[in-house]
Amino acid sequence: MKVNGEDLSNIEKNVNEIEYYNSFTKIFKKIFIIIISILMVFNLFGAISLYKMKSEYNLNQNILNNGQKYEKSIYIKYEGKIYCNSFGDIYQLKDVDIDSFKTFDTGDYRDNYIAIDKNNVYLGNNIIPDLNPNRLKSLGSNYYSDGVNYYFLSDVYIRNEDISTWSIVKEYIIHFKKKQLYFYPLKKIETTKALKGIKNFRYLASDGDKVYYKGELIENADFYTLKAVYKYNDDYFYDKNNVYYKTEALNLSSNDNLNLVSVEQGERTYLYDGLNGNVSLEEYIFDKKYIPYQILGIGSAHIKDLLFVSKDGIFFYNPETKEQERVGDNIFKGKIENILPSVISDDKNIYYLHSYDILRKRRPSSRHAHILVSKNIGIFSLGEKKDWEKIKDIDSGTTGQVWKKGNKYYYFDDLGVSQAIDDVVYEIIDNASLKYLLGTNNIYSSTIRELINNKKLIVFKGEEVSTASVKYKESHVAEIFLAVFLTTFFGISILMISLKWKAQKKDREKLEEERKKIEKQMEFWDNYYNNNEDEKKEDEKIPTSYKSYDDEEEIKKEIDKIKPIVKNSDDIEGLKKREKKINSVIKNFNFDELDEEEK
Repeated sequence: MKVNGEDLSNIEKNVNEIEYYNSFTKIFKKIFIIIISILMVFNLFGAISLYKMKSEYNLNQNILNNGQKYEKSIYIKYEGKIYCNSFGDIYQLKDVDIDSFKTFDTGDYRDNYIAIDKNNVYLGNNIIPDLNPNRLKSLGSNYYSDGVNYYFLSDVYIRNEDISTWSIVKEYIIHFKKKQLYFYPLKKIETTKALKGIKNFRYLASDGDKVYYKGELIENADFYTLKAVYKYNDDYFYDKNNVYYKTEALNLSSNDNLNLVSVEQGERTYLYDGLNGNVSLEEYIFDKKYIPYQILGIGSAHIKDLLFVSKDGIFFYNPETKEQERVGDNIFKGKIENILPSVISDDKNIYYLHSYDILRKRRPSSRHAHILVSKNIGIFSLGEKKDWEKIKDIDSGTTGQVWKKGNKYYYFDDLGVSQAIDDVVYEIIDNASLKYLLGTNNIYSSTIRELINNKKLIVFKGEEVSTASVKYKESHVAEIFLAVFLTTFFGISILMISLKWKAQKKDREKLEEERKKIEKQMEFWDNYYNNNEDEKKEDEKIPTSYKSYDDEEEIKKEIDKIKPIVKNSDDIEGLKKREKKINSVIKNFNFDELDEEEK
């Protein structure tokens, strides 16, 4: 429709487009403001966290540097407060009586984490509620009593597994306080008999009848025949009837040929029954149908775990599945003997043991491979032992050995990866290095490293004949988190845009209906105006005649002629009023008023 020569539909279309564009601009502005606000909140929280961490660090340094330490204990007095320096952090003791506070000193270093005042006994920074500080005594082996109650108080702190990562974050965000992750465990012993620590056992105590490990009862343990498997290990012991790991009786026969074995820097220590060839790892017992087992790699500095050989195959413990697994058939011929912890032989060949990891790149374009695929222990063959001749032990074999094969000389290493020597066998490629190795008894690990770095010793690889492999599943936590974050962010953005678009679509449809309605109304009035113009033109064509009426009868006759046209003479005044009203409406045209009248 056109008004004053301008198309109203085009104007409305342009207005809608502008409104649509503006609405999208507003949405993106809101999203941008939300992102900026989130970033500002994170930055603010980060700044506050850094400030609090710095403040805590400064306080801790002041406590350590300027505080008054209580003898050789973990307790420090600073500015009228008592602190516990343990768990890798510093914590304040609550409700402590400073004047009567003192450490519980019996001359045993294991008591340096216990303190008392006139009211309480403290274990680390925690109060033990039912021990009388005035009657507290040490019973040995980390057991304590006030004559009424008996406790095991550990001197080794552990992590509180009941505290989740989320609770730590929430506590820090809401209260800006860090939860105490570590604590000294304790155990109250319910007994009416007097307890006493068992000599040469760090965590064992007895009342003469029952035996306790860290405060837990060991069922059926015989106090009088208890022995430690290894004096420097506190978790394995045995009596005349059973072998124990902590409080658990193992399905192994008790004998004096029990021993603890591991590689030099292994994560796991195994119990080996030399009499029967059984193996256990804590409570897990290796399959007895394959016994006896022979162990490879004890004390090795080149492998990360032990291998176990029986006539039925080669086995290893998989820490991922937490089970014994079979590598393959037994490849050895006859008796297996140790040359070095990482070098062995059977009746025919010489072998060495070597650990290595397989890594892969996250993306083909990455420079470095850093995703762990597997950890492996390989058995590598050096060929028949009749071809090899031992020349010399270096440092009685604790550093390594020099061997000869044909007219070439080799260095067998025993220092290992802890000394940054990664491989087991190296070829000696120059006479000066050979002469040095043969002529010197005490050789430092740095000298061996220098020879390797200077290419005087070259890595020699044997043939890998068997492999124990622990495979790892790749973690996609980071990718999943990023995908969820981006999906959520863009999903919310798209949802907001979609809802806004739907709302605008409804508004446009409503406006379109209103526009059509207004066009119909304006069309009506156009027709009305046009009809009036035509009538005026017709009236102008009709000649005006004036007639005088002499009597009343003639006037009546003229009126009778008009009546058929008007049809209802009584409505003439009404028509006149209607016409005046229409003319007034046309003159002061307003769509809203018209709509109201139509309604």
